[in-house]
Amino acid sequence: MTGQLAEVAARNLTRRRIRFPALYGLPPVAAAYAALHRLEMRAVYQYILGKLHCDTTRTVLIFNGYLAPNALLALAAQTLSMRCLYLENGFFPETMQCDPAGINALSTLPRDAAFYDGLSEADCGDGRPKSFVVRRSKLKDGGAAGASRTLPERYVFVPFQVPSDMQILALSPWIRDMIHLYEEIAALAEAFPERHFVIKEHPSFPLSVQGRVRAHPRIHFANGAVTSDLIEGAAAIITVNSTVGLEALTLDRKVVTLGEAHYNIDGLVLHATDRTALRDAFARLDMWQPDAARRERYIRFVYNRFLIPLSRERPGPDAERIIGRRAAGDDAYMRALAQWNRRTAGDETMHAAPRSSA
Repeated sequence: MTGQLAEVAARNLTRRRIRFPALYGLPPVAAAYAALHRLEMRAVYQYILGKLHCDTTRTVLIFNGYLAPNALLALAAQTLSMRCLYLENGFFPETMQCDPAGINALSTLPRDAAFYDGLSEADCGDGRPKSFVVRRSKLKDGGAAGASRTLPERYVFVPFQVPSDMQILALSPWIRDMIHLYEEIAALAEAFPERHFVIKEHPSFPLSVQGRVRAHPRIHFANGAVTSDLIEGAAAIITVNSTVGLEALTLDRKVVTLGEAHYNIDGLVLHATDRTALRDAFARLDMWQPDAARRERYIRFVYNRFLIPLSRERPGPDAERIIGRRAAGDDAYMRALAQWNRRTAGDETMHAAPRSSA
């Protein structure tokens, strides 16, 4: 457990270094913070462990679970073998993630195309997302950098992400941060000289990469633009694993992913695991077509079944009932997942069984 606590402490320090590089980039400050934080976390962990030990039959609700203190709650629950539900903001307005395994690509949401191909209309539910989450910009320039520039007629949209978020720190095997992502896009622009790229930096992260990267004549920043407008105007979207990728699928755009994403499903996106794979995917992007029927079933299933209809800020009177049904495995999503797990377990048993002799 000491090693796991040290890992969580390292995550928190990494996050602070990214968000406050001038201060936490100083070795003495980083060392002092790490030492004090480890002591604090051990004390908090023991306190949480004692509280949970009073009744281990409960289901533990954990928001995100990647950074302390929520990561300590997850560790304590795992130590006591307690059931957990991980909560996070949903991919669309007025929704939340609520899953027994984790959030985003760590959730139980199947990534096997066969699962979605086998869904009926009733399994998928009615309705599609009608709007997307809009975030207020925290960029120090107010998000205006590049907003007044005229966008090229044909471009590929690249939404930047928060570099201190778990989507990058835990679920991005080869893109280290947004400067690295810019460098990969610049290399792609050199390999495809007819292509233009439009970047929008994440509004929730205050530090821009502009001024820290070499400008490229065919890479344009549009921080002040509306994300949905950029998606609709794009020929394709390249993303690590952003929610913008799911929004792009909802708007019937082609998507290339670079990291672990819950929508990394055959027939929905092209996935690149390194620079060479990205160039290969990009080279066949114009000829490649996603599976429209599979994409439609996926979007509706995620929206109507996987996400729960709750707002983090305004959960409402039905929150306890909705979360309770997910915890008990008694809602449409958990029933569909259980049926899929039984089916795949049966298939594995059948394939593993030895053939009888004639």
